Amino acid sequence: MVFMLQSSFRDPVVKIIEPFAKFLIKIGVTANLLSTIGGVGASISALYFFGNGRFFTGVFVVAGFVLFDLFDGTVARLSKRGVSKWGALLDSTLDRISDSAILLGGLIYIAADENNLRFVFITAIVSSFLVSYIKARAEALQIPCEGGLAERAERTILILTAYGLYGLGVASAISIGIYLFTLISIITVLQRLWIVYQGSK
Repeated sequence: MVFMLQSSFRDPVVKIIEPFAKFLIKIGVTANLLSTIGGVGASISALYFFGNGRFFTGVFVVAGFVLFDLFDGTVARLSKRGVSKWGALLDSTLDRISDSAILLGGLIYIAADENNLRFVFITAIVSSFLVSYIKARAEALQIPCEGGLAERAERTILILTAYGLYGLGVASAISIGIYLFTLISIITVLQRLWIVYQGSK
């Protein structure tokens, strides 16, 4: 089953946040500022809270910063400047940094005890990067590359849910969560490679 959270909820979510986005534009907040606050805030929070084993609190703090990602695109679209190439690159780069920080925080925490999970976390980080890289490279080659089992939103929800459950005392939550995260990321990589292969014919 293909997860389509991003496409299924995009229109209703945009309608909800548009009034807030217009208010932010009115007071002079730019899309790039939102991207920077969200990306840097999520990254620092993830490394600090998750790296120190404070998973339950960390999930709420990181999720709060991740929500900035809901606003930056809408603010850019509604502003007079519109969507810029620099803004798109900045947002994408900060997304990759924050995604890695979320996984690195967990890796730092389990590194001393869970030898088997170290490799899984590293594989998760690499495969997560590849999901985004394949799409970016395909678009540079003018080959559409949408879809796959789990895009960024689905993967983020999965790992934050696992962290939150672990913070509530579910001891196996991190192990199960990171294995699932890695599996769906690898499947998505293979699916996107196939999409690009088909599109290149």
